[in-house]
Amino acid sequence: MPYTPSLDISVRFTARADVVWAALTKHRYVSEWWPSLEFISRVDARYCVQTPRPHKKRPRIAVGRVTRLEPGQEVVLRIHSEPRGFDSSVTIIVSQLKHKSRVRIVEEGLPDGKYAELIAAECRDGWRYLLAALDDYLSDQRTIDRIARQLHDAEK
Repeated sequence: MPYTPSLDISVRFTARADVVWAALTKHRYVSEWWPSLEFISRVDARYCVQTPRPHKKRPRIAVGRVTRLEPGQEVVLRIHSEPRGFDSSVTIIVSQLKHKSRVRIVEEGLPDGKYAELIAAECRDGWRYLLAALDDYLSDQRTIDRIARQLHDAEK
């Protein structure tokens, strides 16, 4: 059976799913916890993120486009990563659980061959770093309350 390099990471948050979605997709919040993340939540919008690569001097820079968007639930990105020069697909899913929310990141289409495990590990560690930054941002109840209040006000 052939090996298809991919990764699947899930993290749970105490904040509601709509707050987590806003923190991931609305520029006013993203810029507070991940200034180098460029993301606009609409199909065909450009996407750019830098994540560290453990024990490497240069970060991973992933640039691409939003290919599918289900507001509040899921975004699919087609990206090109450097310095290793490969294309992959990233699906970010936000879901509400009973008492928490969950962010799941699935990256598929990672290169196979000689360095497949190393590349998958670098990508996994980069996504973990990004999710840890989001977790730090949402660990402050005042931040959660502020986002929730602004979302509520926007609905009016």
